[in-house]
Amino acid sequence: MSEQNFQPVRGMRDLVGQDAMIQEFIESNFSNVFASFGYYPLYTPAVENFELFKVKGAAGEAIKEEIYYFKDKSERELALRFEFTASLARVAATQQLKMPFKRYQIGEVYRYDRPQAKRYRAFTQADIDILGVAGLEAEIEVMQVIRNCFDSLKLKPKVIFNSRKLLGEVLAKYALGKEIEAMRILDKMDKLDKKEIKIMLTEKGINPDMVDLIEKNSLSEIEKLVGTDSLGVKEIKEFTQLLKENKLDFVEFDARLARGFEYYTGIVFEIKLDNGQAKSADFAGPAKRSDVLQGPSVGGGGRFDKLVSTYGGQPTPAVGVGLGVSRIFDYLKENGFVVGSQGMYLFGLGVKSTELFKIADTLRTESVFVEVDLNSRNLSKNIEFAQKKGYKFVGIVGENEIKANTITIKNIQTSEQETMSLNDLNKIRAKVTW
Repeated sequence: MSEQNFQPVRGMRDLVGQDAMIQEFIESNFSNVFASFGYYPLYTPAVENFELFKVKGAAGEAIKEEIYYFKDKSERELALRFEFTASLARVAATQQLKMPFKRYQIGEVYRYDRPQAKRYRAFTQADIDILGVAGLEAEIEVMQVIRNCFDSLKLKPKVIFNSRKLLGEVLAKYALGKEIEAMRILDKMDKLDKKEIKIMLTEKGINPDMVDLIEKNSLSEIEKLVGTDSLGVKEIKEFTQLLKENKLDFVEFDARLARGFEYYTGIVFEIKLDNGQAKSADFAGPAKRSDVLQGPSVGGGGRFDKLVSTYGGQPTPAVGVGLGVSRIFDYLKENGFVVGSQGMYLFGLGVKSTELFKIADTLRTESVFVEVDLNSRNLSKNIEFAQKKGYKFVGIVGENEIKANTITIKNIQTSEQETMSLNDLNKIRAKVTW
């Protein structure tokens, strides 16, 4: 008989204790930011009909090799979602939504990648999308959301952007009918060196000289090729001006950015971190361009004006971004990030648990988070346990506190402690809220 395997599925993982706290911290910060901009949550199934993904203009039939594809007991072709955008487009195509429609979605997505360091088969994304806004104001708001999300984690992002219109105009000069193949190859420019990219283009019968032009990263040089009437050039210039007006100086043009999905139609962008410059509790280190291009990619997105109509809906302008929660989690954890438990850990010294429950109930009515010791441990064991769980404060109740209707609150980081009346709940709440 073979040994039973009760480990997580290959490429997937459990998050326990402090890891789960970090994950929840990221998700709750992001959802708060999304809500502050007027985005509503959207829930869609993790399992979709495969037809949703194989539609031409979406991911395409070839995506079957990269995702979890299967047939159910009725021989229906199904798949686990590998991102949220197709599901959003399905909802928009089949329901009457009031425009502009702004939604966010946070959850697991699944890809059948080869498991390796920091590449998982199940990982968490946090997406926002705006439907029904044709102007670049939508892209600007997305940049503002990105800024606020990373500010909430004390991280500094760098966003690089390009225009699929501009890239299409360049490819029309070099790829001659093989634009899609060329775009997929160019999307690897941040992973492979220039020589390898040129070889791959040549093997497909595509003029590799475009790599030299793109590598210069000069809009004026590209404009000489595509002409002053270029829609892509105009889009880049207009977006750059709006970024300047709105003081979004962490966003910059990069002609090398392609983005893989065929459904993008306008501005596309990718979010990078500063290659680990920020350490420990300080996650706000400056980012240089050369470092950013080598740093971890933690999200991306763009405009996809034709996707909703691909599924039979009305033509609907759309733009969105997906933030890689799992990648941000890995970055924070590697840099020593710890989430402290809110409120206090409450324990007694020679008192009945009933007394502790009574005090905890009173504190919770004033929105104080309280965890009660259920094992009647001694002082040192309780302090050790509270530290491991990330508490900053413990509440200590002995016979003297019971008689005086007080509680002793100790900051276990500084060893400072204060005995406070249980009648002064506002003061207690202010003490342990951080």
